[in-house]
Amino acid sequence: MATYKTPGRQRLLDFLESSPDRQFTVDELCEKLDSMTAGENKTRKSTLYRHLSELCAEGTVRKYRSDTQSAYVYQYVGQGDCCHHFHLKCVTCGDLIHLECAVSEELLTHISAHHGFEVDSGRSILYGLCKACASLEKKHDPTNPRGCSCGHHH
Repeated sequence: MATYKTPGRQRLLDFLESSPDRQFTVDELCEKLDSMTAGENKTRKSTLYRHLSELCAEGTVRKYRSDTQSAYVYQYVGQGDCCHHFHLKCVTCGDLIHLECAVSEELLTHISAHHGFEVDSGRSILYGLCKACASLEKKHDPTNPRGCSCGHHH
């Protein structure tokens, strides 16, 4: 299948690249792209799906099942190797952080060698709070920084 470098495809790629830690539904992308193209034709969902499919096939964009919706979300990953590390997702702001470090690689190796399990790390997401949201939550309730109800002091 031929890939065309159209202005609409480039606008989509530029937008996703400017927000690499965010995930967007197709509806959100349509809205964002339409707001960037005042006076031009509206973004057609069929065209957007085609561009996203091509970008996913190239490995530039990843497609994930949304945590809160029945829709898929899309995220720019660039030319990096997104399939060989874990991801951290903030449950408050939605940021997705690529855990590209030796510890992540060691854990994948350990799981494979000692447990005989091959992790699909490109789809492995650990949920919690990013540094900024954890800091805000601690300021909000210093006696219960994580909203934990276990009764222990953390």
